Amino acid sequence: MGRIVAVEESLGFDVSNFDGNPYEARNILGATAAAQAGQKHGANKSYYFPPDPEKPSWRPMSMEWWYILTLTMIALGLGGYQEYLCQYSIQQKAKGSGLIEFHSVAEDVSVADYFLWKYAPTMILVTYGVMWQISDFEVKRLEPYYQLSQPKGATAAESLNIDYLTFFSYLIPFKALRFKHWAVALSSTATLFAGSLTPVLQSASIITFPPKREWEQDPNGKKFLLVDPAWSRATSAALYCVGICGIMLMWQLRRKSGLLSDPKGIAGIAAMATRSHILQDFQGLDTKSHNAIHQQLKHRRYILHKSSLWQGEYIRNTAAARGADDVAGNKKLRNPHPRMLTLQAGVPYIVSLLIFAGLLPVFIFNERANKVTDAAPWLLVLLATGLKLLWSTLECDVRMVEPFYILSERQAPAKTLTMDYTGTMPGWLPIKAAIGRNFLVALVGLGAILTEVMTVCVSSFGVDGRKFLRFDFNGADDGDGNRGGGQKSSDETFKSFWISFILVQLILLYLAVVAGSVYARRRHRFYPRQPGTIASVLAYIHQSRMLMTFVGCERLTSSEMTKFLEKGGKRYALGWFDGRDGAYHCGIDEEPIDRRYEFGVDPRSERIKVVGTWEHFETAGV
Repeated sequence: MGRIVAVEESLGFDVSNFDGNPYEARNILGATAAAQAGQKHGANKSYYFPPDPEKPSWRPMSMEWWYILTLTMIALGLGGYQEYLCQYSIQQKAKGSGLIEFHSVAEDVSVADYFLWKYAPTMILVTYGVMWQISDFEVKRLEPYYQLSQPKGATAAESLNIDYLTFFSYLIPFKALRFKHWAVALSSTATLFAGSLTPVLQSASIITFPPKREWEQDPNGKKFLLVDPAWSRATSAALYCVGICGIMLMWQLRRKSGLLSDPKGIAGIAAMATRSHILQDFQGLDTKSHNAIHQQLKHRRYILHKSSLWQGEYIRNTAAARGADDVAGNKKLRNPHPRMLTLQAGVPYIVSLLIFAGLLPVFIFNERANKVTDAAPWLLVLLATGLKLLWSTLECDVRMVEPFYILSERQAPAKTLTMDYTGTMPGWLPIKAAIGRNFLVALVGLGAILTEVMTVCVSSFGVDGRKFLRFDFNGADDGDGNRGGGQKSSDETFKSFWISFILVQLILLYLAVVAGSVYARRRHRFYPRQPGTIASVLAYIHQSRMLMTFVGCERLTSSEMTKFLEKGGKRYALGWFDGRDGAYHCGIDEEPIDRRYEFGVDPRSERIKVVGTWEHFETAGV
């Protein structure tokens, strides 16, 4: 059995700096806190760990090899089937036929065939995208732990400070490539292709012959459903790319996570931080920004060993330790919320929902605008997909901040510390949140499901809506000498069109109302910074009295942890309290705390502090 080796790094200076600065500074606050605990701890000490022959490797079901293999096989199968349909369509067209032959959709196309034509392809691809989304959530959530479980650990920038869940979806692959987090790059790329790109491409690949604009000239003529070869090959290529990403992801996920159980919520992180001196590195970071946290942590590697977080190798003043600009002197107060939870993003998003709701009738019922959707039938699907992705970002943000909002309201139950909606499956989220009485989360989760329904319905809107404004939808002369209008010159039925149209309008209204509720109830700043990283959570709890509760709990599962905490009967809150070191701190602790958190208000300036000996006092604000 190996032992943990601690090596004290000698103080020195960077010889590349001609004036002899900067010197390797010790963390005075960390050293002071360690001294108070009776420990002799150096801020520039390196720790080396022996290889763990029995490294644990817990992972959720959606990251198991068989789940990723299933997704991979589905992608390759769908890509192959799309190519088969394309080849079959080409053969049928050469014979003067098509996938489906009809004179009138309502009279000649069965309900089953109509469903397979209009809705099934988009439903299948959207559902497949959700299956990838389930896996992608977990890969992004757990990647920091995979980095920490490496033999030498990882820098804070690559692990403790990384946050993929609140980052904009389209940019995540580039961020992951920058940090060489290949699993995240692969899963996020596959998710974007499967859930966003393929439904748009597939929607454009299904065409009719002759083109719809010629149907009115001969409404009684024979019509055929065909596959456009160019769009079809693009769809197949996108699906093959998803399959390749799946194969490479299976290879990447052979790594061991170093986890014994799911590190859910605040309690999961707290339990892993009670066996080492790692919390000393967070002195003075109670209300600091993520950049300030990065500056303080950038001189050390961290490691996950025996299900506990430890300090690793101390990094001297090298390029490996450099990162964000020093922001210690930046006094400007910034909105701590993720971008999508701010009004700067929220108002434009709600407006875009209402604009899209207003544009739909224009594109469908206006003759000139309808020519746009006739030429580009994928346009409405693309717009709906964009709104869906933005809603997904909003949903992730609401999931993440919910426990911290509850804690900011004081007297939160113990289960709040293990509450973690970030990895919950999309379909199960509304039910789980409703059971937990987190109704706003439930409404937002339901909205995510409805955005998928909206995408499916919008895929059938490449029609001239003027034909559906009359209740005598029978193909008679319209009074202006034009034959047909009616069902014989449309690929929609009267009932299916109006059900889809009304449903989409109701969904958009629902999304706008729920989004407005989110910004009305969650836009106020109830914490000093967003809690999307491990480092941010550790900064909230580094001096909490409740930490003693978590000693020896790193091996408990989430449900076991919840039961253990509930037995204690304690309540918890986010605010200001006297920490274990006797100083005044902002963070999460057990009740009673001194006062709740108010953004921009630092009550430490109102407290009396000692200057010199005990009989000399002055107020911090004087």
